[in-house]
Amino acid sequence: MSEILDLHLDNGLRTRLLQSPDTALAAVVVDIAAGSHDEPASFPGMAHFLEHLVFLGSRRFAPGDGLIPFVQRLGGRVNATTRARNTRYFCEVPAACLDEALDRLLDMLVAPLLEPQALVREREVLQAEYSARAGDPQTLCESALSSALAPGHPLGDFHAGNAASLALEHPDFLPALHAFHRTHYQPASMTLTLAASRPLGELRELAIRRSSCLPPAFHRPPVQVPPLLPLRAHHLRLSLPAGGGRRLLAFALEGELPELEAASGLLDDLLQDESPGGLLDRLGAEGLCDDLRVRLPYAASRQGLLLMEFDGAADLDGDRLCDRVLDWLDVLRDRFPWPGAWNDWIRARRWRLQRLAPLDAALDPGLPARTSLAGLLAQLRPERMIRLDTQANGRGTTVEAAGFPVCLDVLTAPRIRRRPGTPWQLPGANPYLDPAVQPTTPLVPLDCLPGAEGQGVLFLGWRTDPPELPAGLEQSLQRALRPILRKAAAAGVDGQLRSGWDGLGLALEGPAPVLRPVARDLLEALRQPPARTLAEGPRLEREARCRLAGELPIRQLLQRLQLGPGPSIEAAPILDPQGLERFWAGVTWDGMGAGEVCLDQAPPGLRQSRAGPLPSTPGAWNHLEIPGEAALLAFHPLETPSARAEAAWRLLATWLEPAFHQRLRGELQLGYALACGFRQLDGHRGLFFAVQSPKATVAELDRHLRAFLTQQRAVLARVDDEALGRAQASLRRQLQDRTFVDRARQGWHDRLAGLPAFHADSVAEALSSPIIDELLDAFDTLANPASRLVLANAGDPAFA
Repeated sequence: MSEILDLHLDNGLRTRLLQSPDTALAAVVVDIAAGSHDEPASFPGMAHFLEHLVFLGSRRFAPGDGLIPFVQRLGGRVNATTRARNTRYFCEVPAACLDEALDRLLDMLVAPLLEPQALVREREVLQAEYSARAGDPQTLCESALSSALAPGHPLGDFHAGNAASLALEHPDFLPALHAFHRTHYQPASMTLTLAASRPLGELRELAIRRSSCLPPAFHRPPVQVPPLLPLRAHHLRLSLPAGGGRRLLAFALEGELPELEAASGLLDDLLQDESPGGLLDRLGAEGLCDDLRVRLPYAASRQGLLLMEFDGAADLDGDRLCDRVLDWLDVLRDRFPWPGAWNDWIRARRWRLQRLAPLDAALDPGLPARTSLAGLLAQLRPERMIRLDTQANGRGTTVEAAGFPVCLDVLTAPRIRRRPGTPWQLPGANPYLDPAVQPTTPLVPLDCLPGAEGQGVLFLGWRTDPPELPAGLEQSLQRALRPILRKAAAAGVDGQLRSGWDGLGLALEGPAPVLRPVARDLLEALRQPPARTLAEGPRLEREARCRLAGELPIRQLLQRLQLGPGPSIEAAPILDPQGLERFWAGVTWDGMGAGEVCLDQAPPGLRQSRAGPLPSTPGAWNHLEIPGEAALLAFHPLETPSARAEAAWRLLATWLEPAFHQRLRGELQLGYALACGFRQLDGHRGLFFAVQSPKATVAELDRHLRAFLTQQRAVLARVDDEALGRAQASLRRQLQDRTFVDRARQGWHDRLAGLPAFHADSVAEALSSPIIDELLDAFDTLANPASRLVLANAGDPAFA
């Protein structure tokens, strides 16, 4: 972001304005300085409940015209979160629609309808969310950790909310709900952030004009929060129903904690650095951990709870891991402020901030001062640490923690054995921050789309025949590329290697001078990964499957859809360089760039551009053995993607998404986990629907989905030409205003599908004329069960 302005408006509203000159998007964020720890103790979950309720219609906007359907029709992003002392609402829309989005957001916050019937329906949604979270490993781990904090701290109380705690029938509930809303949803407790390409003066005028609807401001006295310390326990063991294989170290923080969120983000970057002699490098070499991440689930009122989560560490030497982590933290404190490394991190952070989308920039905590990180490091000591080990389906004592039943044991505090002689090293210079000047002529020619000056996007795809990958190969190659990709990310290049419907794909985007050496190093690592990572592939895959088993069933289905239709069959693993060389000799690759992209060496495999259309996607019902709530995903592929047909399917997706949420979640109250949209999977594209329910069977979900499509076809047939024309014009603008990266990504999808380079422009142009016939044809296709690919955790009801 090029310019930032912080100000207080006359009505008491704190406002932050961010201006970026090169974006077609705009974002709105409203932070309410109240959350679950501010709600009445008699009605746990009220803050979370209100976060849901404000989306269900307001004084000036009916539910069907509120913020969520408005943003969904624009293809934008919208969501909200409730934390301990903060509730956040945010959205991102095309820049031309910023005024309308802000109008809807502020109106729903200050004048929600709170209709009695809507409250009853939404309570069922929260009950479904509670049921799902009761099996979520992250929720269970955080709940278990709360039991180790000092007695009386609100982190140990129940705040998620469910049907029992949200006692709508109680005479005090509605008065308490309205009082909570009046007290906290007012200017003195709100912060508005706007991010867009407009001049700051225009954004200020917009904020003043739209915030005139806010009620008078009044200030509340500061809240006195019970202490986190002293800890009641330092070592816990948690049994998880699924998704084991993790170990957590939590640190209870108290006192002056300026810029805690920004400092913890920088600490996460530091701990994930895989330079020789660093923490992650040593933990990996000693077989103590596969990866780690830092999270901050609680930060409020001069307190915080910082978590370090270690993957692949549950069955390993936990004492030794703790010792290594504490030794490394000692080194960081002793050698602070690390002049060279610090300057690299700040340069990298500043570079990434400049490239963020408006919403991501508005949500980013910014750059911390050195003193903020020093203050955080000073608190990461053994006396503040809680160690949490997890095991899958183990035995333990069932207790209630933060309102969730957990199988938990308190163990003896671990002994700390320091090893002062360990030769630790701070990260060296990042070679991608100052890349060497490259020769102008690339060695490997590559088809390239035009792009933005100085920017580049690269796509490479490897096709295997048969499409099954050797067991663990994806994970071992991802591990080999990870150190390069993390350093590249610090220099502004984002990248990912993943498996798809017919092989592997690598995507990179960022500054062209950096992307070129990154691509060179990645291709070398793909050819010759470290022998250790290659041999560990099968184990890494088992760990990944174990973690995935702890996710919601609907998320597991979405992950499985990424891998393609049909049963998952793997070839024998590759455990040595000779086997990898034979694998690459049997695959073909294709590639495409956008902008200023160069390849200095050929990717492994035989080059072969994909020509002609994709084979059809078989319609089938795939029963996946996933325990838990009923979940169903239906993917309807677009088999003949002419420009007009694809335009109709994309328009249909924008039409159906808000109606799908309203019908299945709002009216039928089937559950809170659902999704609908137009999705592209490598070259395959189509409409998908996904829903998970705690009270319906898979067969019932399937009937509801088919009934919904039948109902919506009848609704569409009655829509007047003017409304349909507005929807087409809106979608056409979205497609025409796509970012450079999004246009490049679409070009790659089209290439994989065997479509011409101008196909995306033809799709946008098709929306300039009526396509009602194609829309109705699309509905006819959706009504045919044989044309869809279904993933579900139950069998096809047609054969029951």
